[in-house]
Amino acid sequence: MTDMKDLGVFNILDSGSYVKIRYKVKIVGGPILKGAEELEIMDFVTGYKQVIPGLENRLLGHVKGDKLSFEVHADEAFGLRNEDLVFVKKKEEFHFPPGFVPHPGMEISVICDADSGPDTVTIKDVRDDGIVIDFNHALAGHALAYEIEIVEARPSRSTDVCAEWDKDPASQTSCGSVPHEIILGRED
Repeated sequence: MTDMKDLGVFNILDSGSYVKIRYKVKIVGGPILKGAEELEIMDFVTGYKQVIPGLENRLLGHVKGDKLSFEVHADEAFGLRNEDLVFVKKKEEFHFPPGFVPHPGMEISVICDADSGPDTVTIKDVRDDGIVIDFNHALAGHALAYEIEIVEARPSRSTDVCAEWDKDPASQTSCGSVPHEIILGRED
């Protein structure tokens, strides 16, 4: 029996693998988020939480050229919705520029404390006495369906890894879509 390593085939590992994929992702039963017209390209290094856990986990053991279709449940994607993350804040607590009119569905950056950067929140409602904001990720509670082709899989090189990632990979947070990309979608 021939060992796959002898053939130069690299299986994606849970840490230190450089992966490049072409993909389409959609909300299960909902709109396409990326790759509607043409498959998107994304690359990352496993073990640094650059992508949602469900995506990274389903690529483990696969090799360049593999084509996959799978679903990722909400708890392995952007998490389950948490209604404790929905707040009503007084309008005067916000510092909107002159002439700025907040509206439901708008995503804004807020700073909760000086040690962490801004969080993106969604305005759920604008009332006379306050603004309802939602700290849940826009895709929280949604399962995602992926169609993927693995374009490249190899051990990562030092040039693939940001110096900041090596400080404490466990403290990194999952990367995701830019908020305006999440809102824009197209029905299948």
